[in-house]
Amino acid sequence: MSANYRYARNDSGAPERDKRLGVIQLSSGLAILLLVLTGSLYYVFAVRLFPIEVHNSMPYMTPETIALSMQPAVSKSLADRRFTLQVDGKETEFRLGDFAFTASPHEDGHCEEVVFTNAEGKEETKTITTKGNLCFNETAVHDFIYRLAKEYGTPMVAPRYKIDGDKMTVYKGSDGVGIDYDALISTVLERIKADDYSPIRTKVVPLTAPEVDIDKIYREVRCDPSDAYVTEDSAGHPKFTPDIIGKDFDLEAARNDIASNPGKSKWSVKLTLTYPEVSLKQVRAPYCLDVLSTCTTSYRGSSPERINNVERAAQNINTYGDFTDGYILQPGEEFSFNNVVGQRTEKNGFMKAPVYVSSGSTEGYGGGICQVSTTLYCAALYANLKITERHNHIYIIHYWPTAGCDATVDWGHLDFRFRNDKEYPIKIQLTWENKKLTATITGTEDGITAKLERDIEDIVPFDTVYKRPNADNPEGKISGGDKGKTITVWKYVYQDGKLIEKKKISYDQYKPLTKTIYTKNLPEGEEYS
Repeated sequence: MSANYRYARNDSGAPERDKRLGVIQLSSGLAILLLVLTGSLYYVFAVRLFPIEVHNSMPYMTPETIALSMQPAVSKSLADRRFTLQVDGKETEFRLGDFAFTASPHEDGHCEEVVFTNAEGKEETKTITTKGNLCFNETAVHDFIYRLAKEYGTPMVAPRYKIDGDKMTVYKGSDGVGIDYDALISTVLERIKADDYSPIRTKVVPLTAPEVDIDKIYREVRCDPSDAYVTEDSAGHPKFTPDIIGKDFDLEAARNDIASNPGKSKWSVKLTLTYPEVSLKQVRAPYCLDVLSTCTTSYRGSSPERINNVERAAQNINTYGDFTDGYILQPGEEFSFNNVVGQRTEKNGFMKAPVYVSSGSTEGYGGGICQVSTTLYCAALYANLKITERHNHIYIIHYWPTAGCDATVDWGHLDFRFRNDKEYPIKIQLTWENKKLTATITGTEDGITAKLERDIEDIVPFDTVYKRPNADNPEGKISGGDKGKTITVWKYVYQDGKLIEKKKISYDQYKPLTKTIYTKNLPEGEEYS
């Protein structure tokens, strides 16, 4: 059911206000009148929207809340609007959403009176703020016009500047052809005001590049330094406000340089930079938001006991000490796998599962946790952390395809350790799902990436032995059968894509693992072991 809503401006001396502003019908809703500000121009226009559902609580909302609630609907309506531009007989589309046209409430807006019928059927009046900013991406509009002009010749290039550190380069413009930006935008705004989206006719004309306005550039560039800071909502989600580096330059000297060298195509201006005391990296650092590396291995097919051990070790890392969802390692601190995971005992929740020993494999508490240390070792390598202790397995492992990048541990004897040698904290987090284990290291992005390469220098064949089947090893079971290998692993470290270091990180020797076949049918010439 539709209800009539009318607006009455609260300016004095404005007769027949309802006739002047008109009546807009919205389903169960609110008629919207916006006063749009762009630059120094003010517009009053009625935006015709699709029906907006307005709850009965609307009459009791504050003017600011009403204005904010109208904003998304108005912005969406603008985004869907489009003009057909006819440029010297050719047509192209100008869709407002492609250039980020949006309407936003303005805190200094004047007041409008909204007359509505409340839930009890009584007429009420509420005063709301209806003035807002009409925002759009000016750079995108300029680029759009520039591309159109290129079809008709060499476009005019306006003066511009580029900042690189403490150096600013000011470029002189060049004459050419183009479409008058100000005239086109003025037409677009007038059409939005009138809710008129009929074709806009324009043409390409010769344009003279304006002179360099160094005073305008100074107003745009000059700024005071400002510290970054963070605020959190009620749920603890952070919102970061970035730092601003203060910039200044000698305006008088720049004026004189440009005026005395009119034939130059560009001028170099030295900037004075003032750095804030608190950077965005500093306020983001404790949250460890950037993924520095990640590594995943599969333990599908493992026994229930081994699955328990893998997930128990991963959980111990996530919840070590006061941590609940990941281990935080401060700069300079060292991570010890044995200290964090704890001794592998039945009391500590570990079960017996196969572990490698010098003679092959046997059952031991915590069997399988080396998959956790190996997965984490890989992540630490890719994050370019300092490895302070690491040992390879006796034999080649199968849950990680890259031999030479594994890390074995043994309580009281062999540990896996690494140090956070970065500037900011890092977070170590283990996750598991569908029998896949993932080690993720997050922190503060530093532009560092790494890749690994390996050289296999020696291969030793394995022996094959035969054994009689038994209750634990039925007929036809085959175990082992891995060649011995000598492997050198190299790490290539990149800073922002540029190679800065090549380093040999390990030289490992893996013994051949005897292949054992359990069978009653001993091949001719073979003997049982």
